[in-house]
This record gives sequence, structure tokens and C-alpha cells, in this order.
Amino acid sequence: MNILLHRIRILLVAIPPIISIVDVNAGSYAFYTAYVLLTLLLIKASSQFAKAGNLLLLAELIGFAWFSYSYGGVLFLLLFSTLIATFRSRPAPMMCVFWAAIGLLALLSGLHGRDNEITFAVAVLWVTTSAILYASNEFEEKRHQIEDLYGALAASHAELDAARRRMQDYALQVEHNAQVEERNRIAKDIHDDLGHRLIRVKMMSEAALHLFDADTDRAKGTLTQIRDQLQDSMELMRRTVRRLAADGEKDARRYALDRLVEESASALGITVSFQVNGHPRPLYPSLELILFKNAQEAITNAVRHGKATAVTVDLDFSEDSVALTIANNGSLPGEPIEAGLGMKGMKERISLIGGRLEWQNAGRFSVTTTLPLLGG
Repeated sequence: MNILLHRIRILLVAIPPIISIVDVNAGSYAFYTAYVLLTLLLIKASSQFAKAGNLLLLAELIGFAWFSYSYGGVLFLLLFSTLIATFRSRPAPMMCVFWAAIGLLALLSGLHGRDNEITFAVAVLWVTTSAILYASNEFEEKRHQIEDLYGALAASHAELDAARRRMQDYALQVEHNAQVEERNRIAKDIHDDLGHRLIRVKMMSEAALHLFDADTDRAKGTLTQIRDQLQDSMELMRRTVRRLAADGEKDARRYALDRLVEESASALGITVSFQVNGHPRPLYPSLELILFKNAQEAITNAVRHGKATAVTVDLDFSEDSVALTIANNGSLPGEPIEAGLGMKGMKERISLIGGRLEWQNAGRFSVTTTLPLLGG
């Protein structure tokens, strides 16, 4: 904007003297040319000496008013170049009024002796130009404020994204530490219990070897004890493995989508299909829980609100995210969808890890939950 105003200012200084030269007597050409050069010099000084800018602009108004009064023509347009220069510096509102008023007085002085209609029209043009320049300054100020606000929002977004990534890294670290701690506990239990039993069996086996020749009956009794110890150890190992496998299977299947599909089809009396696309990979328990809860809510809403009889569940894996889409053949909402408690709960769950919730109402109603893959 400043570059455009500067070019307009240069044109307003260069063109009026050229047009007005036709009204100048031939004997006054030398003085007229000198005044034009002084005008250009004054404008150059205004741009070079910023500290004395106000004084130089005031000198411009006085000089241009005298020039217009002396030679007529359209030299009054020179004062408009000064008006542009004053507003380019973006003065305060009161200073804008002051410069517009002072400039109007100088303009009317330069138009002294002209027809009243011309004077009035030029005065209206002056006031209009002042208002336009002031509005332009206000617009530029608002634009700069919006740009600053946008920059601040972008910085805040970057900070929030960094905080989310740190939270994800921390969650991964906590989960890893928990797994390491659990492995260490299991290793300690096996070492303390089963290891002690195996050491005792080894010692009893060595004793039985020495007793075979000296005391066969005692050797047989020791072998019987060894057999019982091994049987107890095997039973202990079997119980441990069964308990761990059962708990692990229970935990692993607690939030399984295929189990939800089977249970929903059976409990609700509808057809529910399940399909996995992309390259499936193991999900963290927190992600499985969110997908399970959102799928459960979407299927329930499809039957309750849409009277659906068939629901499709699609799980799509991409490089850095997983998307769960629940679509149904129920009736479409006739009004804009408003998030109820169910939708709000779905949004709250995914917002914790930076996911997003979307729904479509074209053809079939569908709800899509997209989650970032931690560590992806």
C-alpha cells in the first residue's frame, strides 16, 4: 500500500506542473521551472529527513498553496500529494484531523479567485480523499493486528502440537516401563519359586545316583520324591501360564472390535459386518479403548435414532493413523446434526490424543474416528 501511495504522490507532483505550463507566460518559464525543481527538491527532502518530516510537510503545504495561487491551472493537485504523504506516516486520529484541516485551508488559499463551483468541488474531493486515506490506514492497522494474531495462534498451535507429542512419548515410555516391570516381576517369580524347585530336584537326583549301589530302596524313594517335585513344578508352571494367558486373552479381547460386532449383531438383532483395510498392526490399549467405545456408541445410535438394520464397520490403517468408519442403512437426519451426549463423549475421548471425529450424511449416514498412531 505504501509503495502505491508513493507512486501516486510522485504522479501528483510530476503531472500537474506539466499540464499547467500551458497557462504560464513565456517570460515566466524560467521562474516556473525553478519553482518546479524546488518542489521536487522539497519532496525529496521530506523523504530523506524523517525527523523534520512534519516541518517539511508543512512547508510543502504553504509552498504548494502559493504555487497554485500564483500560476493556477491544476497545480492545486500538488497539495493532494502532501496529503498522501501525511497519511502515509499513519498519524493518530486527532493528527489526521489536524492535517486535513490545515491542508484544506492551504488548498482554499491556493484556489483563491477560482469559481465557487470549482472551489467547492475541490474541497469535497479533499475531504473525501482524507476520509479514504484514514480508512485505508485503519484497514492496514486491522490487517497487521490480524496477522499478528494469526502468528500468535500459529505459535500456540505449534506449542500444543509439541506438547501433544511429548505426552505421546511420555505415554509410550510409561507403557514400556510398565511392560519391563511386569517382565521383571514374572522373571523374579519364576526364579524364586520354580528355580528353587529345580535346584532341589537336581540335588535329589545326585543323591539318588549315589544311593543306587548302596541302598536301592532309598534310591527308589528319592526318585519318587523327584517325580513328585517335578509334577508339582509342572503343575505350578501350568497354572502360571494358564493364569497369564487367560488374563492376557481377557485383556486383549476386552475391547476387540470383532467381538463387539458379534455381540452387537446378536443383542440388537441386526446385521453387522467388519472389514480391516491397509496394513494392520497392534494398537496401544488406549487407542483400542477409544475405537471400541466410539464404535459401540455409533452402532447404538444407528439403531436407536436411525432404525438401522445393517451396519458396516471399516477399520483403515495408514502410515501414521488409523480410521474407524461406522456406516448404517438407517434413515438420514432431516435437520443439521447436533452433537448430543454420545457425540460429545466421542469427541472428548479422541481429543485427548489429537484425533478427530467426522460424519457424513450423503447416501448413508457414517461416523469416522481418526486417531494418530503413537510413535508413527
